[in-house]
Amino acid sequence: MTANPLWTDDQAAAEKLALRLIERPDIRAAREEARLMLLADPLAGALDGRLGLDRALDQWVLGLAMREANGDPADPRVVWNISNAPRRWFGHIYPGAAVAIDNPDNFNREIPIDGDGRYAVDIRFSADPPQFSIVAEVEPAHHAGLGRNLGALTLQQLKPFCDADGQVTVTVGPQEGGATHLRTEPGARIQVYSLDPPADMRPRDEEEIARTVVADLPAWVAFWSGFKNDFLGHPEPNRLIGPNGRDGGWGYLAGGRFALGEGQGLLVTIDPAGSYYTGIQIADPWTISPDPMLRLVSLNSAQVTPATDGMISYVVAGVDPGIANWIDTAGLEEGWVLLRWQGVPDGADPARFIRDVRVIDLVAIDRDLDARVPRVDIAARGQQLRDRARQHGLRTHGASWGDA
Repeated sequence: MTANPLWTDDQAAAEKLALRLIERPDIRAAREEARLMLLADPLAGALDGRLGLDRALDQWVLGLAMREANGDPADPRVVWNISNAPRRWFGHIYPGAAVAIDNPDNFNREIPIDGDGRYAVDIRFSADPPQFSIVAEVEPAHHAGLGRNLGALTLQQLKPFCDADGQVTVTVGPQEGGATHLRTEPGARIQVYSLDPPADMRPRDEEEIARTVVADLPAWVAFWSGFKNDFLGHPEPNRLIGPNGRDGGWGYLAGGRFALGEGQGLLVTIDPAGSYYTGIQIADPWTISPDPMLRLVSLNSAQVTPATDGMISYVVAGVDPGIANWIDTAGLEEGWVLLRWQGVPDGADPARFIRDVRVIDLVAIDRDLDARVPRVDIAARGQQLRDRARQHGLRTHGASWGDA
């Protein structure tokens, strides 16, 4: 087993600081102010919204604390953030931090830099690497928004430049560069050792970081709590919008809301189109996903059973429908569903990625679904769940899971 690339001193230090920050009285007070704002949101009056409110808020607050804990562009560290699954490691329990429909297959590692600075990022790929992208984004004020994409490089673009050990260096800065360079904007804050650190660099102390969290928290929570209102145009339930191309050309996503009654499921059939990675997941109405370790709330390329024609059919439902690719709503009646295609081959037609989306009757599933859609029995489902928990546990004990 290879060394875990997530198990770093920088990760431990950022998490320990963030966990201290969220327990401070000044940040607790700021959290309670944000909670009053959420209680005024119409979603707080719905059952699923009310039940998920405090979990969503706690995930947002810890996500911001982690970002501020690693927020010094003069001393950038590579830190894993925005992952909602709880974990025990480094001698503490980390409860999870997330924003909007974070992908459980992704390791979102953030590196704060200054748009005027010059940086280098050394990357080493394994012999069979998962899908990878490095993206330069302009950070909005108070982190309150989605960053403006300045450029991206993917696994497929970087592999030709790797040396015999699978290593490549990406340079980042405002100057022009070559095929492995990401250009920034002077004055921009972007989300990796500095080539020109300031001579008078002074590490930030905890009080300074805490003041920044308190100042940023209202705008941060306001943005992420409002994200649900205009994400993909807030579509009607049980239909999908997209696929839409991702900024930087590194993939596509499609999504929408689900709203299912008793005995109903949502059938989604896709064409993976030869993509290096495909994935589906659900989230609650606040766009926070249920814990992905013990429930089948997501599936990726390595976890699905395709039909004989290569198509992949999922059924989103609150009870096991006996279909191989079940997406468990984890008790939610309403929420979000999102699909991703990454590492898409040249010439693939995104208009053909989604083949079928419709509500089905679970009692009559054998009538409503083609016999070619793979089924599963109780024993196989139990093995699927055990494998999932084991693979997910490798995040904090060994290598990554699935097609991260």
